[in-house]
Amino acid sequence: MKKRVVQILGAFVLVAVVLSGCGKQQSNGEGGSTKNSDSKNYVYSCEILPINQEAPALGQMIKVGDTIYGYGYNWSDDYANATLDFYEIKEDGSMGNTFSFEEPNGTSYSNICADDAGNLFCIKNVYGSSQGEGIAGDSTAEAEAEGETLEEDYYDDYYLAGLSLNGEETFSVKLNDVPELQELEQQEGYFSVYGMFAAKDSLYVSCMGKYVKFDKEGNCQGFLTSGSNEEEFDGAYMVTLQNGTVVAETYKDDGVYLSQVDLEAGTMQEGSKLPGSSYGYSLYPGIGYDLYLADGNGVYGYNLGQEDKTKLFDFVASDLGCYGLGNLLALSETQFLATYSDSEVDSVVAKFTKVPPEEVKNKQVITLAMAFSDWQVRTEVIKFNKNSDTYRIELQDYSAYATDEDYRAGLTKLNADLASGKVPDILLLDSGMPVESYQNKGLFEDLKPFIEKDEELELDNFMPNIIEAFSSGGKLYSIVPGYSIQTLAVKTADVGNATSWTVEEAQKVLASKPEGTQFLAETTRDQMLNYCINMAGSQFVDQESGKCSFSSDEFINLLEFVKTFPEKYDDQDFDEDYYNNYDSMWRQGKVLAYSAYLGDFGSFNRLKKGTFGEDITLIGFPANGENGSVIMPSIRFAMSSKSANKDAAWQFIRTFLMEDYQKDMGYLPISISQMEKMAQEATQKPYYMDENGNKVEYDDTWYIGDTEITISPMTEQETKDYMAFLQSCNKVYMEDEALLQIVQEEAAPFFAGQKSARDVAGIIQSRAQLYVNETR
Repeated sequence: MKKRVVQILGAFVLVAVVLSGCGKQQSNGEGGSTKNSDSKNYVYSCEILPINQEAPALGQMIKVGDTIYGYGYNWSDDYANATLDFYEIKEDGSMGNTFSFEEPNGTSYSNICADDAGNLFCIKNVYGSSQGEGIAGDSTAEAEAEGETLEEDYYDDYYLAGLSLNGEETFSVKLNDVPELQELEQQEGYFSVYGMFAAKDSLYVSCMGKYVKFDKEGNCQGFLTSGSNEEEFDGAYMVTLQNGTVVAETYKDDGVYLSQVDLEAGTMQEGSKLPGSSYGYSLYPGIGYDLYLADGNGVYGYNLGQEDKTKLFDFVASDLGCYGLGNLLALSETQFLATYSDSEVDSVVAKFTKVPPEEVKNKQVITLAMAFSDWQVRTEVIKFNKNSDTYRIELQDYSAYATDEDYRAGLTKLNADLASGKVPDILLLDSGMPVESYQNKGLFEDLKPFIEKDEELELDNFMPNIIEAFSSGGKLYSIVPGYSIQTLAVKTADVGNATSWTVEEAQKVLASKPEGTQFLAETTRDQMLNYCINMAGSQFVDQESGKCSFSSDEFINLLEFVKTFPEKYDDQDFDEDYYNNYDSMWRQGKVLAYSAYLGDFGSFNRLKKGTFGEDITLIGFPANGENGSVIMPSIRFAMSSKSANKDAAWQFIRTFLMEDYQKDMGYLPISISQMEKMAQEATQKPYYMDENGNKVEYDDTWYIGDTEITISPMTEQETKDYMAFLQSCNKVYMEDEALLQIVQEEAAPFFAGQKSARDVAGIIQSRAQLYVNETR
């Protein structure tokens, strides 16, 4: 029972998360074309309502007739029982009438909906088990006397129920006993209820992929659809608009579609695809628009059939650091209620009211552009804007241009804008940008002088290899507050303490192992080729001079090594025993190297003492003998050399270099002092603070199959060795899809046995050099 209660609670939380629109962090605003005057049009105020303090359990909202109710589950301390509590939300945001429904262990209410007449309806699930006869058909008493195991009779029953506003059920119909559904259950082999909605004088319940029509007393009226159009409704989510029109949200291969439903005919019209990245929205009935679309960045108005949406509410412009809105209920064209959460509050009900543009305070604008949404940058933008009376950072989130077909469309658009001279004051760089080309064209400002004259920052306190890796010609055109390292880990017993290895050396070590030993676990040829470009590509393209060396013996050897990897794996290549023993493969020597992402000290410690169980060497990707480990920035800032607000832009960028940010960012910090503190903490057991403020230590553990392994804290020598490794990394991870495509296309004849490695390397060199010359 307890397990089932936990499952139900978890499902309720999951539904709440889905409704909050907190999926992918993608903006769908105006991107880089947004002007400050435009941003004033998207500002809303946020008022947290008093009902949050008055109602002990509140998570959802529903409009019952003309009255708005909030409701939620109020659980007992042992989670054995709960009540479903409803609270009237009055106009001033305080609590009015309340009523509750008992929800004993084994009962749950879901899919709560209402009609215009003020009636509530829901699906009630009653589940559990009862002991039956003994295993041989004996009575319960006889079976217990003989020590036999009693069989349990499990039941899982669903009811369509009506609820009154005084806490009583007005009717209850067991859906499992409805003849039409019994027949459907026999056909499908199971019974389930997925959802319900009310429309006009009927209720529509989704059972086993079909919508079933009931009147408002619970009498079955048959199926909504039949024949060839059944599949259209399978899995569709229904939204009832303010005018009573029902719209079906359906998922197709190329995105999310909305279609108007004819309930009388049981059909839906040809749908229209939601604009942009269609999977990121939550849908709500709108006022002034058919629908409101909410995502992690704002709220938009949308009319059925239109190609685009209209931005109404921008979270950043409103200084609202929320993770998304849920349960949005429109009050007027400029006001609505919704639940929201941010770093300071958790799931509260608030009233959002549009602020007239003329009442929004004028500030000097600093533009910050990014190709993909970064939540931490956005959070810091909001903090900066709240604290500054003079400046305001206007966030240009180019992920607005992303579509279901091309998630990188924003990156393409941003690169095009930069190439045309549209450079923001601050740019969040991406690994898919031709950064060196922008630097060579003088687009970026040298940030080193800003650090040197900053009274609270010391250049000597920053990891010197990180500063060097992101410098060019002695100038620091971009700054990286935090980073991780991607490398290959190998047993020290196999490679010694080498800091790098060539392809020949890697092949020699692999050849010394038993037949069947994998170099990297389950790595295909294409995946290995990706590694070549992303991890070792910088060794074949000199970023300073732009000279390529893909015709070198080192690259030819690399191609020959890649060819030894399988083109693909089949399911039969790995049986159940393989996966049962997967975690132990590095200890047993069945796999030589491990591709590791190291973002702290603990990840290295667990890799050494857990995955391998012995000393390891972080040797990197094999190439031409240089350091094969690469630096992967968490975020990377550049400042426009043409910015009119350089000092103000620096005030924002420096935030990420301050100790307060450096100590809690979740990556390896650029700050040496913070790195030393991390090293010291790594020599101690992990701990947490209990409710009394006491420090409680615990063991860090790792599992190899079912065997639990205690990971001991690092020794001081281990932390020193690891720090030395981190300071040795000087290559930057590169992600160049165009270059990768050149290599893939031209290497294919070699992999197919049609050309030699040297022949294709020459062609790759020619094309790659031309590409690099054109993009510098």
